[in-house]
Amino acid sequence: MGLFVIINLIILSTVVAYFAYRLGHNHWIFFIISILLSPVVGSLLLAIWDYYKTFIKGRV
Repeated sequence: MGLFVIINLIILSTVVAYFAYRLGHNHWIFFIISILLSPVVGSLLLAIWDYYKTFIKGRV
């Protein structure tokens, strides 16, 4: 069970790092911070920010 939780944290933190990379930020810092804090919240915030920059701001 503990191994599953660690693998989940790494996968979710990789998602956070991918969104940070897409937004032009240092993805390693976001990866480490999201492992220490909450990768679910970090990935949701970066996904919303990515959507805003890509679709909403791009069309205006």
